[in-house]
Amino acid sequence: MSSQTRVAFIAEYRKARHVQDFERALDIALAAMDHDDDHPDEPSLMAELRGLHIKAAA
Repeated sequence: MSSQTRVAFIAEYRKARHVQDFERALDIALAAMDHDDDHPDEPSLMAELRGLHIKAAA
């Protein structure tokens, strides 16, 4: 997955969460898991999505 596609994917997920379209957010998360399974040599997309919900340490 190109970096531009990855950024667009994450932006779409963030938008779905922001407007509380949880069905769309779930579809995106499931697609991320499928992508990770199909491309184990690439950085985990699902880990990036999960990381969006972790509070950063000060």
